[in-house]
Amino acid sequence: MFLKKTTDGENEPILQNDDSKPLLPVRYIIVFFCFMANTFSYGMRINWSIAILAMVSKKKFHQSNSSTEVLLGGNETLVFDWDMKTQQLILGSFYYGYTLTPFLGGWLVGKVGSFRVLLTGLLLSSLMMLLTPISAKISVVLVILTRVIDGIGQGVVFPSTYSIISKWSKLNERSTFISISTSGYNIGSIVSSYVSAWLCSSYFLGGWPSTFYGAGICGIILSFGWFIIGSNDATSNRWISNYERKLILSYGIEDTQSENIDIYQVPWKSILTSAPVWSLCVCNIGFDYGYYFLSTDVPIFFKTILGFQIKTTGLLSVLPQSAMFITMIFGGVLADNLILSGTLRIITIRKLFGFLGLGFSSIILVSLGYFINDVTLVVTMMVGVFAMYGFFIPGIDANTMDIAPNHSALLIGIMFSISSLTGFIAPAVLGALTNRTNTIFQWREVFWIVAGIQLFGLVAFLIFGSGEEQDWSKAHKKSNTDIALLEIPSTNSKEAN
Repeated sequence: MFLKKTTDGENEPILQNDDSKPLLPVRYIIVFFCFMANTFSYGMRINWSIAILAMVSKKKFHQSNSSTEVLLGGNETLVFDWDMKTQQLILGSFYYGYTLTPFLGGWLVGKVGSFRVLLTGLLLSSLMMLLTPISAKISVVLVILTRVIDGIGQGVVFPSTYSIISKWSKLNERSTFISISTSGYNIGSIVSSYVSAWLCSSYFLGGWPSTFYGAGICGIILSFGWFIIGSNDATSNRWISNYERKLILSYGIEDTQSENIDIYQVPWKSILTSAPVWSLCVCNIGFDYGYYFLSTDVPIFFKTILGFQIKTTGLLSVLPQSAMFITMIFGGVLADNLILSGTLRIITIRKLFGFLGLGFSSIILVSLGYFINDVTLVVTMMVGVFAMYGFFIPGIDANTMDIAPNHSALLIGIMFSISSLTGFIAPAVLGALTNRTNTIFQWREVFWIVAGIQLFGLVAFLIFGSGEEQDWSKAHKKSNTDIALLEIPSTNSKEAN
């Protein structure tokens, strides 16, 4: 990373004056890269939901005396005779690779550093995007394999960015930085939904293959940029000024350059037997089941039930994610202000936001299945469901900082690994219910199932959730290890906000 040493062996910043306040702090650039990593990561995931509509859409035209099937919008690309079950198997296979890797990503961060883990995950996903059109033309098995490997690559991205932000921010910046980074999921969905729909309906590179080529190339470009500017932490970065480095370290964790990781310092038994931890896991299962299901299958609902064209479907898919992006940022700011003001107890704020995220969204989700004749109202209600989801992040996910500030990233990894199982369960349930007849009656059943799972997770958190730091987290002593650097300070501290 353009390393340069001074005569005494100390690091010297390359672009910034040693002791002056930088015009553009490097930590802002790092946060931007984390945001873009999540944007491209989720964008690569969502483009499949749009592309598969074009990959199985056919129209007949007669040329000479033969009948040829071509892609809607393209004229040289093959389309595939995949039934609903096969489509849902392909969409869900991503999560076979994604399920364990958030947890393993947190472990790898401790072993080789978050810089390398993030770079490897981005490159792996980008390569799978480039290989998708080729594998699709060969066999369904190869398509599923690329999806699984893509899931493995993307699974390590979030814990990597979580670790990077925890080491690149002052205590009173971390909530904001994490919100910005996580919002990349929504922006990725918004951009990918629109661009993928446009590319699939175009003649460029044969239609749907272009969306995979574009995503893969953009991911590789981002990886190159991260290779140039990124690092595990502020102390090892070659672009940061001493002023900014000292500023970060004065608020952060000391000695961030340890190479040896003692993973056995993690209190595994206490974590795995903690009721608040499991309440978070169950609550995240409820959220991820609904969010992954709707993010993946809303385009199918818009097309098959509401009868929208692919371009319209892509545009309408932007609205729910836009609403969630707005409420996520607004919810984060609101939660921090409520905590700082002392108006409500922390656990009360978390549970209130949890109810908005899962309880209120469930009511809306079930209701929209009974207003199918009013298309505008149905779309509005779907947007409302995602808007409520935006409160979940500052409500439930932020609770990991309350109960275990020294292990919050590890908890996030565990929660994501468990809840990611819903990524292939939800599409399988939809495929089983709609494979023979795809009507609003089947979708109503699906909406009831999603709402029931969400409410079960909410009840678990309302009963067992805690806003107090757990004893096993307090007992943990900081050590010079990267696993300790995964911690995020407790939101009980006003300085942390």
